[in-house]
Amino acid sequence: MADWSELPKDLLNLISQRLQSPLYLLRFRSVCSSWRSSSSSSSPFPFSHSITLTPTFSLSHRSLLLLTPPSTAPNSRPWLVKISHDTRAGSARLFHALSRSQPKRPRFALDLLRLHVLDLGREFRLSSACPSTESLYDEKLVLLSVGTDGFALLTIHISGKLALFRRGDSGWTIIPNMPTPYDDVCAFRGSFYAVDGNGRTVTVGLDSSLRVVTERVFGGDKKFLVECDGALMLVDLYLFTDYENLDEEGVGIIAWERTVKFDVFRLDEEVGRWVEVASLGEWVLFLGEDCAFSASAKDLRVERGNYVVFRDNWLGAVRVPNVMGAFDLGDGRISPLSECPGFSELFWPPPVWVRTH
Repeated sequence: MADWSELPKDLLNLISQRLQSPLYLLRFRSVCSSWRSSSSSSSPFPFSHSITLTPTFSLSHRSLLLLTPPSTAPNSRPWLVKISHDTRAGSARLFHALSRSQPKRPRFALDLLRLHVLDLGREFRLSSACPSTESLYDEKLVLLSVGTDGFALLTIHISGKLALFRRGDSGWTIIPNMPTPYDDVCAFRGSFYAVDGNGRTVTVGLDSSLRVVTERVFGGDKKFLVECDGALMLVDLYLFTDYENLDEEGVGIIAWERTVKFDVFRLDEEVGRWVEVASLGEWVLFLGEDCAFSASAKDLRVERGNYVVFRDNWLGAVRVPNVMGAFDLGDGRISPLSECPGFSELFWPPPVWVRTH
């Protein structure tokens, strides 16, 4: 049997450099002393928990993890959770995977080195020492690593324009080119992408330049960018406005928007256009407040894929915070997550095997 500890150090170093997850790097270095000495302890991100960007803003990140139950817990579902880990304090905080909420502190411990963990991505957050400025950059935030210890950030300003920050900058650069307010941003294959409300998609250079990738895709009310199986996808969300009288005389009307449909497109980079897809196959797309990611039905241990899982506080015309739904791309139906076997168990509360291990 091969002795993995005897692998050449230069090969081990090359492998470690390709691990884009802080957790995967930690697990790599935990294999043995030879692997640890052959790799750098530095995180793929230029900060362990938080970093001060300017006198006003600081940056932190959270990891989206799919935790698979141990072999001693048969017929148990994986658990999808968001973790913010502070290496300086030696502590971690758990968040709902698709929202900013932090559930009541659970009474259990997680040893991530002993569990099978799939890192699905990261969520970046800005915090401000000045409450009046925090809302200016309260949209989804994405990061690109630049060089050995540099990085750049892209988000959407409260004006709907793109905002760029490079490590070392004294402040944010607002990019003025905006035919229509932007809906979403993402980092894909080493580049920043942004899409506006009409589906016009651009790449954003580190010099604040914009290059149009695709022209408009009319239709829905809110657009999301998400990577899935090596491709960049556009998810177009359709809303419907419902109204309800508050009393029998019709004095006072309450209105709400609820999700009724999704269209999904794949970016054809060669021809520069979005191509509608009829099926996601085994893949499931997840749309959260500050993140969008994908996972396979096999990893999720659900019966099949071809779903879009999302948050909708007005699902079923009843307002309940953090209600989630699942859109079946096959038949076009939306169902509460509780009616989709296997999906509801992915989120809170923690599964039994977590609380007992």
